[in-house]
This record gives sequence, C-alpha cells and structure tokens, in this order.
Amino acid sequence: MASHAVTVTDPIIDITDPIIARDFRSVFTPKHIPPMSTWSEENIVLSPEYSARSSQLILMPWQREIWDAWSDPRVEELTIMSAVQITKTLAVQCAMAWTICNDPGPILLVEPKEDSANAFSKRRLTPMMRDCACLHGRLSDTVLGKKTNTLLAKDFPGGNLLIVSARTPTDLAQHTIRYLICDEPDKYPVSVKSGSGEEEGDPMDLAWKRALTFGSRRKRMQVCSPTTAGRSRIGKAYQDSDMRKPYVPCPFCGYYQVLSWEHVVNEDGRSFTTSGGSRARYRCSESSCRAIWTEGQRWKAIGSVEWRATNPFAGAAGFWVSHLYAPPQWIRLSDIARDFLKVHRDPPRLRVFITTVLAQEWEDKGETPDHERLYARREPYPFNDEAVVPQRALFLTAFADVQESPPRLEVGVTGWGRDRENWPLAYYVIKEWVKDADGNDTTDMLPVTHHLLWERLDAILQRNWRHESGRTIPIMALGIDTGRRPKPVYEFARRHAQLSYGPAGAHVHAIRTVVPTKGTDDSLRIIAGYSKEDAVRKRQGVRIISIGTHCAKQELYDLLQHVKPGPPDGTLSGPAVPGCYHFPMYELSYFIGLTAEYRIVHENGRVTYEKRAGVERNEPLDIAVGNRAMAAIVGIDRFSEAQWRELEKRVAPMTGTRGEPVSNDLSQPTTPTTQTVTSRVSQPAQPSQPSAPAPARPYRQPTRDLRQRPIRGRFVF
Repeated sequence: MASHAVTVTDPIIDITDPIIARDFRSVFTPKHIPPMSTWSEENIVLSPEYSARSSQLILMPWQREIWDAWSDPRVEELTIMSAVQITKTLAVQCAMAWTICNDPGPILLVEPKEDSANAFSKRRLTPMMRDCACLHGRLSDTVLGKKTNTLLAKDFPGGNLLIVSARTPTDLAQHTIRYLICDEPDKYPVSVKSGSGEEEGDPMDLAWKRALTFGSRRKRMQVCSPTTAGRSRIGKAYQDSDMRKPYVPCPFCGYYQVLSWEHVVNEDGRSFTTSGGSRARYRCSESSCRAIWTEGQRWKAIGSVEWRATNPFAGAAGFWVSHLYAPPQWIRLSDIARDFLKVHRDPPRLRVFITTVLAQEWEDKGETPDHERLYARREPYPFNDEAVVPQRALFLTAFADVQESPPRLEVGVTGWGRDRENWPLAYYVIKEWVKDADGNDTTDMLPVTHHLLWERLDAILQRNWRHESGRTIPIMALGIDTGRRPKPVYEFARRHAQLSYGPAGAHVHAIRTVVPTKGTDDSLRIIAGYSKEDAVRKRQGVRIISIGTHCAKQELYDLLQHVKPGPPDGTLSGPAVPGCYHFPMYELSYFIGLTAEYRIVHENGRVTYEKRAGVERNEPLDIAVGNRAMAAIVGIDRFSEAQWRELEKRVAPMTGTRGEPVSNDLSQPTTPTTQTVTSRVSQPAQPSQPSAPAPARPYRQPTRDLRQRPIRGRFVF
C-alpha cells in the first residue's frame, strides 16, 4: 500500500485585516492612564467636612504640575514643601484616589500619631469615599462581596490601604507596599523604639524599605511645612529633589520671578511695617521695573505660573509654594501683612509665621546671644535691696539654684508683665561660713543642707517688694532646683504653700508658693510634666515639676537675640516692648553666665546644650529658665484679657487725698518695711549698684500691701 505524506500548512494571518488589526491593538496597546490633574478635576468632589464649598474640584494653575508628578512614571519620589491649608492634604487625597482607580497597589499612609491617623480616616477619607463616585464599589465597606474594611485598613481591587502611626515600628515594618505617603514627616519621632525598648531607626526609612520588591515601580510622597533648618525632614527631602519653584510673570514688564516676602510693600511702595500694612501690595523684583501689582494683577500673574527646577532631575521631584500664591478669595496680601505685624517682634510666633505661611525653614541666627551686647544695653533701674518693681510688671517670680562647690544658693527674682516682658530685679548668692570659738568666720563653708542658708532664702521669699505704683507686691512662686541634694528642698517646700493640682494641671492658689523642680530635655513644652502619685507619697506630699529646659532656653535665646528695649522715657522701664528682657546694671559676669551655653543639633536631630569654652558658671542661665517656668506656672501663657486687666487694676498708681499722684522719690533712701538678706548674702561677680540713681518719680513709703481677692480662683495677692 502506498503511503501518502501529509503536509500541514501554517495559517497565514493577514494583519492588514481590519478585524485582526483591531484585536491586536486591544491586546498590545498599553492602557491609557490619564494625568492626575485631569483625572482629579473629572472625578474628585470636595466634601463639606473639609472644604468651604462642596463642589467639583478645580485646581489652581500651580497645582496641576504637582498633581501630574505623581502620575508621571519617571518620578519615584514626590516632595511637597508648602504652607499650611493650601494644598498638602488635598494632594494626598487625590494621589490615593487616582492610584486606587488607575494603578492599584498596596498603599501605606503614615501619620505622626494614632490620633492623626484616626482623624484623617474620619474627616478626609470617609467623606471622599461617600462623595466621589469613582470610589464607589472600590473603597467601600463591602469589597468583592466581603465586609472586611476597618477605620485604618481598606481593601480594594488590586491592593489595599493602611493608615498607621509613625510611632509604632510594627505597623511600619510588617507590610509589603508599593506606595508610601508620608504626611507631616517633620512631626515624626527621630527614632522609634520596639516593645523591648530597642531603637529601630528612622520611621520613614523603616517604611520605605518595605517597598524594595517593587523596584522602579515604587513611589513615595512627602508633604509637610518645614521646621528648623538642619532638622527638617521635608527641608532635606526638598534639597535632595530637583527643587522646582513657581515663577510668575510681572503684569507690566513680563519678567518671571518667584514671589518673595521681601517684595511685599504698601500700596505707595513703602514698607508696610512702618505704614501699618492695611493695603499691602506686591512689587516687581526686576530693578528696572519695580511696578506695584494689585491683588487682581497678582492673581493674573499666578495664572501664568511656570515651574522651574533648580537641580537636575534624577527621579525626585520637589515643589515649594507659600501663601503668596493663594488666591485673593482665600487670603489677601493685606491679611498676611497684618499677621506678620502681630508677630514680627516675637521670635517664637515669628517662627510659626515663617514656617507655616512662607513655607521657609527657620534658621537660628547665632546659637548664643552676645553677652557684651546684652551688657551694653543695661537700664538704670533700682535692683537688689533697693529694687522697685516697674509699673508694667504685674507679678513676681523667683528661682533658686542649689550648688555644692562651693556650697551656696543662687537666687533670682523677676517681675513679669504682658507679652512675657520681664525685669530681673534681684540676684543673690547665699552662703555661710563656719565660725570658730570666738565667733569669727573660718575658711570653711556650711553645706547647703544647713538651716541658715534656707533661712536667708525664706527672708527673700517673705519680702514685700516695692512697686512703682506706691504699693507692695509679693513673690507669687519660688522654684527650687532639687539637684543632687533634694532633701532640704523637700523640707523647705513642706513648710510653705504648694501648688494645687486638678484635671487642668497645676495652679498657684496662694502667694509665696514653693515649687520643687528638675530639668528635662523637652524641646516642646516649658512645663514638661509632674511627678506621679506614688513618688509624691514617698516624698511626704511634695510634688516635683519637670521643666523643659531645651524649650525654655531656645525661647530665651530667641528673645535675647531679636528683642531689644526701647529708648529711655523717664520711667523705670521705658516704653513697652513685648517679649523684652530688661536688665539692671548687673556686672559683666552675670551676662557671661546667662549666655554660657550654646545649642548643638546633632545629625540624628537630637538637640543638646553645652557650655562655651572657658565659661565655668551657668547659674544665671538656669535661674532665667527657672523663672520663665514659674511665670508659666502662675499663668502668663494662659491669662485672658480680663485677668490681665485685673492685675493692672491691682497695681494702679496710688493717689493722695486731693487726687494727685503719690510722690515717688527713688533717689532718696528709705527704710524698708520688708525683711531683707543682709550679712551673709553676697554678690561676688554678680549685680552691682548703678553709678547714678535711676531717673524716676518721687517715691513715698507704701501704705498697703496687695492682698485682695483671687483672680478667678487662681491665686491671691
């Protein structure tokens, strides 16, 4: 039988066939993913929970390139360093929604604290899920027929969303992610600790390592307002990016420029700091133009914004924007100028303005004030035993530092007024020598536990201090550093009034309250905490206040550097200057001790204070910090306007029988009616009397002490 070969003919595909060509295109053509700016304006609806107007999203001109950077496959890291309430959180919401709908994958959103995570989910994510139709069926409670979503964990087709705290290392390290979104990274801890107390490292690094398996497809977003230069995470991230800035054209000359605070002026071109800032305008930075823009012209210029990079692009896109780019219906230049005028002489508040409004890093200009400049600005008002409290000083505090080598107590008394303006009034060094059989002093000194030193301190505390009004006022609170010898401090405190405690914290309820203290390195709070109840019982009812020395020292140095007293006007204190530290004619050694330490910011962000070379004593600095803490305990940071007026009423100048002011001749010595420290209170290398009496009004012996009703139950004069 003959065999026959079977020939198999390969099918021939005609790719020109319209039907086949259509099928090939559908298989091999990449899915079209719209830019995030276009997609957001088509799909995102602003919710009334977080927007002044519930409507479809319309992006501002400068926002579009920021949005499109997240959807750009070339961008691996996106950094947004911006002012507050202008774009940061909205960018996070749109990035999450765009990712879920267009390029899904596991997302990790890191918030500073657990409370922040819960707040974002409730106030931002939940309303967005409700109002944006694009998320219905994707990020709802029921996904793929299963109801598994929780407040901080959401599943969606192709991925999941987890919202965690930067303070919990297990949440940061246990999940594999593709997208990492870091909200407010400058508020993250420097390092997180495990349950066993071991340091695990930077929270952002821990989270970012969980995205390694996605290679070049991973993305990270960081959004925040900057903080202190050298320590700001968002500042460092922006510097590591291509550093894009928004340039706008001048409506008159067409010159492109970055809007800068230094070019904000009044409508007539003068500085608004001298003219009130009621109608602030922007002036073109081009020297040949210098045209002044109206608010409408500023917004028209912003409509033609052009982002320009400072560094070459290498996968990291960085954007900076301030309130100067906000539309007039949000905030006007005049509003920003008025806010600036309120804070420009108060460094702590100015710092907030610089970082949150102008989106610039705060730079500490000189970590230590110049002691010679402080010495040169002294004022000739009476101090120590001849002290007279200036009219604007409304209450007194004192602080004592316990020293063992040589054994002594150093005490400073300070008067406080509105806006933290203050006047050091006395500085004493209390020490006592051992006597021989004949009653003469020997070269040996009594230890700090000896009762004589504490009797001298009690004499200062019991003194009623002359006030410029003709009245006398007492010390409200005396703080004492427990140091290495806490026992005599506890015994002294138990013999005097102590703080009262309640749900709102500690309060002074009686004059001459004694407050034992210790220092901590807290950089955020001046009053860092109180000792626990079991520790109080061990000390027989004495509670210790923790002072955040880092916070107090930074505030002190800021005010000493930036705030100076006004020219003399014939009164004890001159014109009012908020936040000013006035100084009497103290000796130079006092100011050397006041500026004895300098601030160091380490690479890991930890802040420490160390003594300057050649300076041995820092007691004036410790006492200034302690007095600031006592002022906070009395209530200087929480007094209402009514309370300030009540304090001013209590020290109103006294008048005679015919209504004329009581004479105040401070140049004439008077016999004090108060107890003073005499023979064994020395002042080596400390304050000395002025060479000439202070110019002041005549003084008459006070006729009454200020012992009146309490101010809303807080304390009694």
